[in-house]
Amino acid sequence: MSGTPAITISLVNTDNRELLLGCLASLEGAARDTALQTIVIDNASPDGSAAAVRDAYPGVEVVERERRHGFGANHNEAIRRAQGRYVLILNEDTVLHEGMLDRMCRFMDQNPEVGACGPKILNPDGSQQPSAFHFPTPGRVALTAVTLQRRGWIQSGGDRIARVDWVCGAAILARRAALAAVGGFDEQLFIYSEDPDLCLRLRDAGYATAYFPQASLVHLENASTGGVPERRIAEMERSRAVYARKHHGAAGELAVRGLTAATFMARAAAAKALLTVPGGERVKRVDPDAPARFMAHVRGAIRPHDGEGIAEAAAEFNAERAAG
Repeated sequence: MSGTPAITISLVNTDNRELLLGCLASLEGAARDTALQTIVIDNASPDGSAAAVRDAYPGVEVVERERRHGFGANHNEAIRRAQGRYVLILNEDTVLHEGMLDRMCRFMDQNPEVGACGPKILNPDGSQQPSAFHFPTPGRVALTAVTLQRRGWIQSGGDRIARVDWVCGAAILARRAALAAVGGFDEQLFIYSEDPDLCLRLRDAGYATAYFPQASLVHLENASTGGVPERRIAEMERSRAVYARKHHGAAGELAVRGLTAATFMARAAAAKALLTVPGGERVKRVDPDAPARFMAHVRGAIRPHDGEGIAEAAAEFNAERAAG
């Protein structure tokens, strides 16, 4: 960092040393004309991530956690240390494209009513990941239960800048003043649903959220799939329930949980039926793990506060580390 930074990069890493180094390597090309302050919050990674960053990028500030924290808590730590007028909330499993941050910074400078914006997000094969969405209201969840489709949620796509409800937390450029106005991330959401929650609170504070496809990056999430990630699903459903109660009350939470369970029950039945049709798996490309994965969502939606999620995994890790 030279001079006062325009953007503070908030990078949280958990056991992804090589992905983290690849992300850091892409920052220079993404910000040719924009001064950066880069902060890496290492989430108690035992893989040598913190040391590797210090060796390769001595100008990067590394905060080495002794205990595992959630998504919001980690980024809030970087936000407290931020000096830039904007903060880029960024996943370590991303590679930024040339000039991305220069274009995003200019856009935010020219549109002071925008509190946060998100870029176009691409898969490694160049296809586009959905990255901007409508807020998850009980009504929209009900529509999904009827249609079993999520296409109506998506607001990203194409090359037109658009005002949207919320953008994906893998990459959010937000005004530091706006983050301060709403108190940053809500740390009761350990992980998942923190991005719509943040954007909803920004909206309530008078800020708009924008989809900005003139900037792009590659997100390596789900580069390998398979199996049933029970803890991830349990945490996702818990956060969905917490978000629903926070913004729609107890009745809204119950409605969302019931509708979500019904949706995934129907999806599980449909997937199982397709798998029993001769040639169905090949023709329909049905994931053989899909029925079990959908049923994990059903269980999580029915009992969201009883499951063993990512928060419990972090607590177990912290207890083992404390015990030596």
